Amino acid sequence: MLLTDKIAVIFGGSGAIGSAVARAMAREGAHVYLAARCQENLDRTASSVRMVGGTVDTFITDVLDEYDAVEQVTRLAQHTGGIDVVVNATGFRHEQGKRIEALSLAEFMSGITPFLSAQFNIAKAVTPHMGGKRAGVILSVVAPAAPMAMPGHLGHIVGCAGAEAFMKALASELGPRNIRVLGVRSHAIIDAMSAGSYTGEIFSAKAQSMGLTVEQWLGGAAQSTMIGRLPTLAQIAEVTTFLASDHAGAMTATVVNITGGATVS
Repeated sequence: MLLTDKIAVIFGGSGAIGSAVARAMAREGAHVYLAARCQENLDRTASSVRMVGGTVDTFITDVLDEYDAVEQVTRLAQHTGGIDVVVNATGFRHEQGKRIEALSLAEFMSGITPFLSAQFNIAKAVTPHMGGKRAGVILSVVAPAAPMAMPGHLGHIVGCAGAEAFMKALASELGPRNIRVLGVRSHAIIDAMSAGSYTGEIFSAKAQSMGLTVEQWLGGAAQSTMIGRLPTLAQIAEVTTFLASDHAGAMTATVVNITGGATVS
């Protein structure tokens, strides 16, 4: 198995992506710790991990609160003796669709501030408990907008670009400490809505503004890719799990492209 006896902490662990990654990593032998803000949702995900034979525990934290994140992760690391794998699968509701004349500063920043705050707070909380002789990896799942130029997505594009830049900069700091930092850039995930992802609200609003159903909008997004299809939660989870393993041990400071060719940089 790829992650036998690894301690894997998944932030946003009760969301659609976090849940899929948790099941994949647990199946590959990791002891998974799920972190989010709602215990009820965490319990639901933990049950699904146990159903596939995985080992899982949960804890509550708010990744937008620097001090709470540090406190909760420190407590966890004291219990586990360290952390091997960290996954940032957090997501935040934000504005997509408005052009600058209709966009407020708060709406613009909604695509930037929470996403970059989560990147920083998670990294600050986990890095003291990783690396050295115990190789570590920090992985973040990001939307595909960083290399794109399209109207109505100012904050979203800037936020995605900032997240990818942060990962590369962080990798340069943590490489000498034997910690890899990687991103997973995904296009719209075809089955995320049915798994309860908050992106359903964003996709629905965008589809409605174009006079389309969500299914029609997703179909158009699929046709924007080179292969004519969107990624699935399972594919995101399997790639993320591989990147966490020793097979990807020479990879850092890069963002793996799982957009079906919708982006090429």
